[in-house]
Amino acid sequence: MAIDDAGMIQTQLGDSFRGKTVTAFSPPGIVVEPLKYPIVRASVLASTQASEFISIYDHPDSWRGLDSDAILKMRKCLFRFGAQVDAKTMEPSPLVDTLQTVALSVNPLALHFEVSDIPQKDLVPLGGLLPTGPAVDARNATILNEPETSRVAEKITEQDIPAAEAIWKLLDYEYTLDQVARLMSVGLLGMKDNRRLIPTKSAYKATIDAFVNRAIMELIDRPLTSKFTLSTAELHGDVFTIFAQPGMPRVDYLRVQRTELGIERGFSFEGIKNVSLDPKTSVFADNARFAVYHDFVQRRRGCQITVFHMSRNQRSEMLGPWRVRAGVKGALESDMLELDSRENALAVLQSLLSPNLAVWTQDTPLAESLNVEVAPVEPSLSAATLR
Repeated sequence: MAIDDAGMIQTQLGDSFRGKTVTAFSPPGIVVEPLKYPIVRASVLASTQASEFISIYDHPDSWRGLDSDAILKMRKCLFRFGAQVDAKTMEPSPLVDTLQTVALSVNPLALHFEVSDIPQKDLVPLGGLLPTGPAVDARNATILNEPETSRVAEKITEQDIPAAEAIWKLLDYEYTLDQVARLMSVGLLGMKDNRRLIPTKSAYKATIDAFVNRAIMELIDRPLTSKFTLSTAELHGDVFTIFAQPGMPRVDYLRVQRTELGIERGFSFEGIKNVSLDPKTSVFADNARFAVYHDFVQRRRGCQITVFHMSRNQRSEMLGPWRVRAGVKGALESDMLELDSRENALAVLQSLLSPNLAVWTQDTPLAESLNVEVAPVEPSLSAATLR
């Protein structure tokens, strides 16, 4: 990567820290992790090894065709170079300025960091997010090449408008969910007096909720689908089956997963309060809804959709909720099978699903949603049921 000295941005992160200087390369990417609020750990994601493919390391929309091993290998290279920040006061401001510059950038960045040590590469899960490499305490960050930013993003982030409005505008300009969540996480969206750093996981939640709420409003006067359709896709060992039926825009999500400890199940029905909704299902359902409502907005029409997510691959679990968003998107973009009646549609759905429909309806509102009778199933699900 060429280094433009004229474009050097020096950021002092502390004078008391002294160590060795390392050069690292960011896709660009950032992550903000919760500690004890208002204190958070804010980091630049960067690899100590230069790569011609560094730009896709934190750009999931470019991962089509890559297997899970290739993706995890990339993520393992992304150390989290960072320090603690007060999320409310956004201090130390030099670190926040650097994070905001990285989040706004659309080109890979080379940086110098002063660190005490670089740990060995390892893949670290970040609950609700994609995994990364280990955390590295860093000071005195210097951006070495000129950041390229979009005029659209600069204009929108400079406006004193509600975050929901800024989110809608950015996504309408075809910014990705990941890009918008980064901007939200480093305090670049929302009314200026209310801006602050928020954990990246929370930024995804806020971005998805704002988009879905606005999408529902946009779809109120749009025509509704009058057909029954089925589509399916497989991604990294997970199978996603989409059942669409006439009705007001709505997205229900169900998952069945085989783990070493047995069978794990979860469901989320839009508009129905799920008292026992577990955190994993909640995050997965949010990502499924984003993919579906994004498709609704593009097609300018909605319907009632049920997402069936079957997972047999433990390794894909490391890919977090991204794989749900990508898998649902893949199913929606695949060839759809149109059926002329509910009875025929349900018959085909039954033939596609594994395990069978009775398992999916067990202890869920699915039977009512699909207008089918509840069939009894065995008291427990064995791994053999899912083969």
